[in-house]
Amino acid sequence: MTNEQLCALAQKGDVQAQEQLVRNNLGYIRKTANELYISSNLENSELGIDRDDLIQEGSISLLRAISLYAPDKKIKFLTYAGPAIRNAMMDLISTAFSAFEQKMQSDKEGIPIKRI
Repeated sequence: MTNEQLCALAQKGDVQAQEQLVRNNLGYIRKTANELYISSNLENSELGIDRDDLIQEGSISLLRAISLYAPDKKIKFLTYAGPAIRNAMMDLISTAFSAFEQKMQSDKEGIPIKRI
């Protein structure tokens, strides 16, 4: 079954189709996570993000894309979901970097971090 067919079923509430859609695209999600992990040099950073965190964010983003996908637009599901998957991973990295930067600045100035 194609991603588009699975997506149509998932949009109707078919949980198995939703799970299969994630399984079908896990290779893409892993590849994207690995590329970002390496290009962002996360292995040698103190951000506390590992590949599994990126894979999880990508999987969640793919699940969110299911309800937003419009098959009548004649675009492949992964073409639609791909940028959202990558952006979700980048958002995780950006948020972690901002928190790390804030912590470093607070440590430098001796100011306690305001916890929310």
